[in-house]
Amino acid sequence: MAFIRSAFFWLVFSVVIVVYGFGLFIMIPFSSREVRYGIIRAWCALVINLMKNICGLRYRFINTEEIPKSGPIILLSKHQSGWETLAFTGFLPRKLSFVYKRELHRIPVFGWGLASLGMLSIDRSKGKLAFEHLKQQVPSFFSKGWALVLFPEGTRTRPGKTVKYKSGGARIAIDTGTEVIPVALNSGEFWPKGSFVIHPGEIKVVFGPKINPQGLSTHELNDKVSAWIETEMKKISPKYYK
Repeated sequence: MAFIRSAFFWLVFSVVIVVYGFGLFIMIPFSSREVRYGIIRAWCALVINLMKNICGLRYRFINTEEIPKSGPIILLSKHQSGWETLAFTGFLPRKLSFVYKRELHRIPVFGWGLASLGMLSIDRSKGKLAFEHLKQQVPSFFSKGWALVLFPEGTRTRPGKTVKYKSGGARIAIDTGTEVIPVALNSGEFWPKGSFVIHPGEIKVVFGPKINPQGLSTHELNDKVSAWIETEMKKISPKYYK
């Protein structure tokens, strides 16, 4: 049954992404970035709710009051699935900029629309200079009301797997004096990386208390973030995190 529901979801998804994608592409010359972000936000919310209604994949956000309504903030999140990129954009009460590889801009329609939003992207061909350039852009993004989202694991990880957290998000937080919110979630239990089938169940997304980077080294801040997330994972995914 999960396979049949998933097949129907992907059929509907393919229609929705074409309609929204071409609509966004056509509007690029005639609309502001705020309008285009609103379109993307609506599309993301629609896709997540399609998963809920077709595949039975429910979701619950816990402690969203930790996210300030304005001002600089960095979310450092567990990353298990494509679900969280859609859900964060669709439902969190802030305009979010993910930090992603610039090669995504080359994807027809989707990439063009993504590029039009003006989010933070990294040109990985420039090596270490790419990150330095990224850090220089961050203050101006905060001044425009963006909140940043980074996945310190660097890639989607399987439930139960723990990898070394990359230090980029912590370094940005320390260099800009920005508070960090760690985020734990269990999306990979229901929509694993590379899986066609989306399983029914409930995804829990837990936002931790803000961590002030003042007086901390990059290593210390990264350790605080990873310790909170991995401890919380034992609570929301006990069968995977012993």
